[in-house]
Amino acid sequence: MGEANKEEAEKCKQIATNALAAGDADKATRFLQKAKRMCPEDSSIDALLAKAAAGGTGGASPSAGNNSSAAPEGMRHRASASGAPTSSSASGATRTSKDGKQYTPEQMQLVQRILRTKDYYDILEVPKQASEEACKKAYKKLALKLHPDKNHAPGSDEAFKKLSKAVQCLTDAEKKNVYDRYGDEDRMPQQHRQAYQQDFMTPEDLFAAFFGGGGGQQRQHHGEPAEAQRAQILQALPVLILVLLTLASSFASKDNGSRFSFQPNNAYRNERTTASLTVPYYVTDDFEDHYAEGTRALAEFDRQVEVYHVRNLGSDCDYQEKLMYKKVLMAKRRGNQEELQSARNHPRPACKEVERVKKKFPQIYRSAMYMGGY
Repeated sequence: MGEANKEEAEKCKQIATNALAAGDADKATRFLQKAKRMCPEDSSIDALLAKAAAGGTGGASPSAGNNSSAAPEGMRHRASASGAPTSSSASGATRTSKDGKQYTPEQMQLVQRILRTKDYYDILEVPKQASEEACKKAYKKLALKLHPDKNHAPGSDEAFKKLSKAVQCLTDAEKKNVYDRYGDEDRMPQQHRQAYQQDFMTPEDLFAAFFGGGGGQQRQHHGEPAEAQRAQILQALPVLILVLLTLASSFASKDNGSRFSFQPNNAYRNERTTASLTVPYYVTDDFEDHYAEGTRALAEFDRQVEVYHVRNLGSDCDYQEKLMYKKVLMAKRRGNQEELQSARNHPRPACKEVERVKKKFPQIYRSAMYMGGY
């Protein structure tokens, strides 16, 4: 992990800590999720995510008291909600997150338990001698309760990812052996860690594989085409959403007068190239009236183009990785080692370019991936 990412993660943790102290659990969760992406091995982030999921502050948890009247009067609606998870509170009472979505105390408690738990067996609530089928059964039960489309409690996204990683580890013989021997990734020797980290599916792809038409091993040969098509559609949904979000952000930038396009057309016909990444783009005829050569405005505009370019690369990389994971999964199901090796070597040019930008131009990378650009 680069020092730049570590420093940025610390900033996000500080913002999250301040948000927790102010009673804003949703804001804290957002910044902690950013920090986790930049610094996944930092276990202190998990503890803060659990605190955010509980709606707690940096000090004593409101749930520590025996009644909800201990919450300060000035904390308004959010504070009274975060002070509710006590044994005397109504178990069926729902709460509302910052974005207006409701969740129950039980959903919040599940998220909190997952985030606080490090051991994969404990996350799935299975014994260490549990079979692969037992682990899968436990995953299905928890995934239906934890999926972010159903569970809107703060931290549900991170808890869902953690659950996904746990079941993939414990149902893969090689990964399970490494995990049983060393436990936490931080304690794994480098040669084992690299192999261990390969071939993890995204949480959504894994969920689709279980519930979107995997069909169980007894139905692999009968009726597989229709189920496979349904699984493909479900697996493609996250990619389509990413593409739509990218397009929406591009349209938003044009509404703000960005006056550029990555493809030439009647309106954008004058080609330019960015300074750092040498990305070609096209501008309108009156572009220089707004962004004169040598000005700071032009330099910032140039950087904005590069930010959108890297975001597009990120979307392309997500698609290429999902395609690779899908090929790897199918090869593993068939037990074909040659096909498995070919799937692992599936080309991902966008991901290579993202890595190049990350190493050579870390500020542009962070602006595109974490800070939302200019």
